[in-house]
Amino acid sequence: MATTIDALGLAEDFEKAGFSRDQALGMARAIRNHASETLATKTDLRELELRLEARFAQIEQKIADAQLGLIKWFTGIMIAQGAAIVALIKLLP
Repeated sequence: MATTIDALGLAEDFEKAGFSRDQALGMARAIRNHASETLATKTDLRELELRLEARFAQIEQKIADAQLGLIKWFTGIMIAQGAAIVALIKLLP
């Protein structure tokens, strides 16, 4: 989204600072043109924030899924280990 710069107001400020009318207008136009291509607006930043929040939510869900998978795996190993211990105890004389 393009940033809106008040070029006329900016040129007036430059004139008040001692620049000639042509210099003030030239600098104001250059700043306006450069800013419209490179500066982020509040809307741009809000859109980025929303995308980041969505991405973080996806990452948090993947972490939660991984934790659940580890708990299931660990529980299965513990049951298998318990069964192996019981089987070994029964095999002992």
